[in-house]
Amino acid sequence: MAEQIRSGFNLLDWLYQDDACAALLDFDATFSAWVAVELALAESQFEMRLLSEEVIKEIRHLREFRPDDLEKFRAVARNVGFPILGLVQMLNDALPAGARGHLHLGATTQDIMDTAVALQVHAVGELLQERLVSYGDRLAELTSRHAATPMAGRTHAQHAVPTTFGLKCAVYLGEATRNLERLRSATNQAAHVSLFGAAGTSAAMGADARELRARVAARLGLAAADLPWHVSRDRFAGLAFCCALLSASLARLAREVIDLSRTEVGEVSEAGGWHRGASSTMPQKRNSIMSEALLGMALVAESTAVAMARAMETGHERAAGEWHLEWKVLPETLRSTSSALVLAGGLLEGLVVNTSAMARNLLLDHGLVMAEAYMVGLAPIMGREAAHDLVYRASRVAREQDIPLPDALTRISPLVSSSFPVWPLEATGYLGEAERVSHEAVAAWTDARRPSSAL
Repeated sequence: MAEQIRSGFNLLDWLYQDDACAALLDFDATFSAWVAVELALAESQFEMRLLSEEVIKEIRHLREFRPDDLEKFRAVARNVGFPILGLVQMLNDALPAGARGHLHLGATTQDIMDTAVALQVHAVGELLQERLVSYGDRLAELTSRHAATPMAGRTHAQHAVPTTFGLKCAVYLGEATRNLERLRSATNQAAHVSLFGAAGTSAAMGADARELRARVAARLGLAAADLPWHVSRDRFAGLAFCCALLSASLARLAREVIDLSRTEVGEVSEAGGWHRGASSTMPQKRNSIMSEALLGMALVAESTAVAMARAMETGHERAAGEWHLEWKVLPETLRSTSSALVLAGGLLEGLVVNTSAMARNLLLDHGLVMAEAYMVGLAPIMGREAAHDLVYRASRVAREQDIPLPDALTRISPLVSSSFPVWPLEATGYLGEAERVSHEAVAAWTDARRPSSAL
C-alpha cells in the first residue's frame, strides 16, 4: 500500500477506487494476460501439429511465470518501446535449450497486447454488468416502494406539477436498463482476438491462419475476428463510450440527491452515522459525501472516454502514438466507471426518503403546484386559453395576498369551485400514469437483468 501511495497516488482513487476492478487492470493482471495469450498461441499451434509434444510440455510450465527482475524488464520495454520483445526473451530464457524459439511464431507485439486487453476488458465488462445489476436492483426497489409517493415535480428548478418519487426513480431505472443492454453488447464486441501479424495480412502464419485464430480465441474465451483491427479501435472505444453514457446517468443521480438533500428541500438524505459527512468547523453539517464522490468518479470516466475518439485517429496499418493514449484512458475509464457504480449502489442502499418533507413541500408557494390541474379542469368549460389566463391571474393573487390558490380562484370567480367534483384538488388526484409506468419500468428492468448468453 505504501508503495502504491508513493508511485500512483491520487486522492479520489485512494478514497473511493473499486479495488476489484483495479486488480483486473493492474500490472500483475496485464502481465498474466500477455503470458496467457502467448501460451494460447503455442497450445493452438501444437494442436495444429506445428509444435512438438516435447516443446509444448516445457512451454506449459510458463503459466505462472513472473519476472525475477521487474526493473530490468521495464528497462528493456522502455528501450524497445513495447514490452513483448522483452517478455518473449524472458520466457525463452526460462525454457530448456531444446524448447526455445517456439513462442510468438507469426504474431506481432500488438497482437499479443490487444488480445490481452480484450481478455481484461471482457472481465471488467462482466464486473461492470454485475455492479450495474446491483445498482439497478436498488433503483427498482425504490421505484416499486414509492410508485405512488407524491412529491413536487420540478422544471427549470421550480415546482411544476405533482409527480411521484417512484416515477423519478423509474426514469433512472430506464436508463439503467438501456445501459445494461449497451454494456453487454459493447463488452462482447470488445472481446475479440487480434492475431493478424505485422501489417494485418497474417502472412507469417501461413495458410491456416484463420483456423489458428479460431483456436486461440476458443482457448481464451474470446471471439475470433475476421479482419485485422490494429488501427480499428472502435470496439474498445465503443465500450468506453458506453461507460461515458452510464457515468453521465450516475452523475445526474448524484446531482439529484445533492439537490434534494438541500436544507430547504430535505426530501432525501444519505445514510447518516457518527461524523458521517461532518465538517471540521461547522458541527451541524452532514454533507452528501457519497454523491460528491460519485459525481467526481463519473466525471473522470466521462472525460477520459472522450479521449478514446482521438485514439481512433490512427493511420495506415499501425498507430504512431494514438495507441499509447488508449493505454492510459481506457483503463482509467473502466476503473472510474466501476468505482462510480459501487458508490451509486452504496448511495441508494442507504438513501433516506423523507416522504413527510415531500408532502410538506407540495404545499409550498401557496399550492401553485396544482395550477395546471385547475386549468385542465376549467378548460372544457371556458376553453384552454381563458382557463390558463384565469389560473395565471389567480396565481399572482395567491402570491401577492399570501393565500392558497383555491382561495385566490374563488376570490376571482366564486363559481369556479362548482366546476370541480372535488374541491380543492389534491396532488394525489393529479398523478396521471406515474404509478403505472413506474411498475412497467420495474418489469422491463426485471426482464433485462436476466443473464445474457455468453460469447
